[in-house]
Amino acid sequence: EITASIGYTNVGSRESNLKTNLDDGVTVEFWLKKPAFSTSKTVKEVIFDLWNGNAVGTGDYGRLLIEMKGDASASPFVITCVSGSSGFTRQTIGTNLTTSSVEDWAHYAFTFKNKGTKIRSRLYVDGVLNQESELGSNISEITGSIIANIGALRTSPVSGVSLTEGAGKLSGSIDEFRFWKTKRTAEQIGNYYDVSVHGA
Repeated sequence: EITASIGYTNVGSRESNLKTNLDDGVTVEFWLKKPAFSTSKTVKEVIFDLWNGNAVGTGDYGRLLIEMKGDASASPFVITCVSGSSGFTRQTIGTNLTTSSVEDWAHYAFTFKNKGTKIRSRLYVDGVLNQESELGSNISEITGSIIANIGALRTSPVSGVSLTEGAGKLSGSIDEFRFWKTKRTAEQIGNYYDVSVHGA
């Protein structure tokens, strides 16, 4: 089961509600309960997949992907952020997190922002910073026809692997999914992770 809402404020120019420009940053946050993993059915399960419709490996390819893996020896969260040939793919994020630690409801927030030549990625758990990493190389804005899925892939994230839209289905519960076209601060995440936004 998934609930999500998108707020719109009529300020400035109209732009995509999925705008992904890491000069401003983006934030993805949600409540998650993941009681079990079934690695025999799928290696990774998808929480969020934003894709601009261009082929993997091309100069105009763009992707922001948050997945989970059932490997109990490390954090289950895996992130990808790519524009053209820049960015990073399938990096694990999270300290002291395991498949067991995500069995009950908790709030997770991921922020991505260009910082110098890298992308600074942060994971917050229940409003508290869990890990910060500087990964890959900074990216230009992801442009094109951006569409996103919650709980399944848009398309295969790997060149030469035939996965269609809907693969990598998440078996679990997500609530209060939020996508922000800016990097939320630690204070904003800590103060508002358990508070409704715009009355939603």
